[in-house]
Amino acid sequence: MKFWNLWDKAGIYIISIITLLIFAILTPNILTITNIVNLLVQVSMVAIAAAGMTFAITSGSFDLSIGATLSMTTCVLAINIPGLGLFLSVVLALFVGVILGLINGIIITKLKVQTFVATLATMIIYRGLSSIYTHGQDVTLINYRQIKMFSSGEILFIPVPIIITIIVYILFHLIFKYSLFSLFVRSIGSNEKIARMTGLKVDRTIICIFIMTAVTSVIAGIIQTSELLTGNGKFGVGFELEVITATILGGTRLSGGKGNLWGTLCAAIMLGIIKNGLNLLGISDNYQRLITGIILVLALSTSGVMEKKGDVF
Repeated sequence: MKFWNLWDKAGIYIISIITLLIFAILTPNILTITNIVNLLVQVSMVAIAAAGMTFAITSGSFDLSIGATLSMTTCVLAINIPGLGLFLSVVLALFVGVILGLINGIIITKLKVQTFVATLATMIIYRGLSSIYTHGQDVTLINYRQIKMFSSGEILFIPVPIIITIIVYILFHLIFKYSLFSLFVRSIGSNEKIARMTGLKVDRTIICIFIMTAVTSVIAGIIQTSELLTGNGKFGVGFELEVITATILGGTRLSGGKGNLWGTLCAAIMLGIIKNGLNLLGISDNYQRLITGIILVLALSTSGVMEKKGDVF
């Protein structure tokens, strides 16, 4: 039991250090300052979306529609920036994200649809709406490069995506550690029926959680649009699996009731180290997806074992 308690608290940090050491031996270039900065920029989208997903999984839910929300964001920005400008288009994208999250929350709480089914359905719907919105075509922003600030801009020599990630995690840490909302989230994840019996505002909390996952996905979508200068309804395929993998691997219990926000960030960086290391070794993207899938299975297995140990002891 002592081993599992230690693993629960520090397992992801130990694995991350070991992973970095292995790739440092295989490809020393991974430790260069330039590569480390690029790596942190690359993981920013997954890390930001995983911050919202940490709240969702802690509550005993998850959101499969975040990849579709990301793609919708790229379409909204690409189509509206030429007419509305950058600022208003970003505000519009965030508003759309709030609406998409609100729809997810209402379907789950008011229509009593299971989370998996609800977010799988809205994932399909949101992707369809994105394709309809862009007529199934790429929408490029070649003449509106000011949006590049979200991916390649710097403030005090620190890339903007890294700054956004830090801000999101500090804000979410304060919410997760000190707010009554976080207590509601953990209570719902531990036992939703008891949470309802004690008078907690369960439906309102769940709706807020899905708005959070949608908004963090929008932020990731803004960075995606900034990198590619393109909007497309097909972006973000598989994004939700990477985010869920990082969240569970970081120590958030899949059955709910317990979350580890900083573990999520560390796991996202570790997954980035693996991808970056494999790229430097010349290993194809197909094998990278295979490895990510294996890591997800291992994370789920470890989470299951830890829950059983907790039940026994």
